[in-house]
Amino acid sequence: MQHLLTGFNPQARPLYLEIARCIENAILKKQLTFQDKLPAHRQLAAYIGSSAVTVRQAYQALEAKGLLSAGVGRGTFVIFNGNMSDGIKGRTDGEVNLSLVAPLVSPLLGPLQRHLKQFSDADLERYCGYEDGAGNPQHLATFSQWLQRQGVVCEVEQVIPCHGAQHGLLLAILACTQVGDRVAVESLCYPGILAVLRQTGRVPVAVSLDEQGLCPQSLREQHSQQSIRALVLVASCQNPTGSVMPNNRREVLAELVKEFDIQVIDDDIYGFLSEDEIKPFYSFAPSQTIYLNSLSKSVSPSLRLGLLVVPKAQRDDYIHLLRTTLWLPSPILQELACRMIRSGDVDRISQWQKQQAGQRQQLAKQIFAQFDFVDQQLPKHHAFHIWLLLPQGWSSQVFTELMAKQHIRVSADYHFAVVTNQQPAVRISLMGCRSMTQLKQSLLQIRDGLLRRC
Repeated sequence: MQHLLTGFNPQARPLYLEIARCIENAILKKQLTFQDKLPAHRQLAAYIGSSAVTVRQAYQALEAKGLLSAGVGRGTFVIFNGNMSDGIKGRTDGEVNLSLVAPLVSPLLGPLQRHLKQFSDADLERYCGYEDGAGNPQHLATFSQWLQRQGVVCEVEQVIPCHGAQHGLLLAILACTQVGDRVAVESLCYPGILAVLRQTGRVPVAVSLDEQGLCPQSLREQHSQQSIRALVLVASCQNPTGSVMPNNRREVLAELVKEFDIQVIDDDIYGFLSEDEIKPFYSFAPSQTIYLNSLSKSVSPSLRLGLLVVPKAQRDDYIHLLRTTLWLPSPILQELACRMIRSGDVDRISQWQKQQAGQRQQLAKQIFAQFDFVDQQLPKHHAFHIWLLLPQGWSSQVFTELMAKQHIRVSADYHFAVVTNQQPAVRISLMGCRSMTQLKQSLLQIRDGLLRRC
């Protein structure tokens, strides 16, 4: 147990906070990792010469921070999984990387080359300095028009450009919550959301999911037990499950957040993959919602453009946070993005990506037909990924390690889990292969690996 208590000072008061500090450091330094079991209260108390009550207080303090989870009869476990790169790898060589969800690059290259050439002949000095306020007025007007096409009715003064969706998420969390606030998230959610919450001192609260996304009744129950300040919502092509919340559920959820005055961060980066009749959650509760979108999934992460739609009354607060965290997004990248938007290339590339995703979903569902996966039986489904539930006898860690030995990388469930009682599963990116032929070979390899134990 010594690794739990590195630097422990038995004279510190209150003692339970000293115990909590040491255990938190052990978690952050990876001396304790996800799903590790901690000693029982009495066992640790006897080791350090304190009472079981003091140890219980320390564990409860870490539960409140979202680092531990305890249950009667099962003990206390680490639920913090802080290193996103462990489960989601960037560019890799010598393997098929199905852990990273990103658009295909081929439709971007021609338009990008053309716009860069045209841009090189422009008055570049205009984009080489600091911008005032939220940015270049012409850029803001173009971004507002693009947002209108995504179904978001807003004024130019509400638009705040940022350096990608992850930066936008950070700004929104800092703006609408405080340290210690409870923030509701889907019980399976993107690790970047959990990282922002935990590193800024917010406490994630898991809300149940089903095939249609977040369950409003679960949010109601959680709010009745503890005051929920905000909700981070991925309603379209939810990450990692791929579910699309239907409009009628969005309406129910909108009434609920209005009733309890819960601020919603509508992370709509996959919204372009939904069918036209699906409306952004923002449109159901604009006064309760901060809208977030970007070009990272629809076009390319290289453009590093995120867009927030915020209340006009809070615009200056967001500009201050923008200055504090980054100062300003690159005017050069914003101008390049605007040129691609105005030319229609962004819309054409987005539609191409959506078509590709639909074809790849069909292929994956055919190959994995004998297994369980999140499937809403939608006539058309365009998610970039699939959430594959593993057959009995498999753990996600064992399966991902087996696939890694075969040079295929997928993402294990525990990178997305807020609570630990989830059925073992893996997320498979369907956009990680350039060709359908390579994707089919890789998915067949994954299927054959699963069949070895069935």
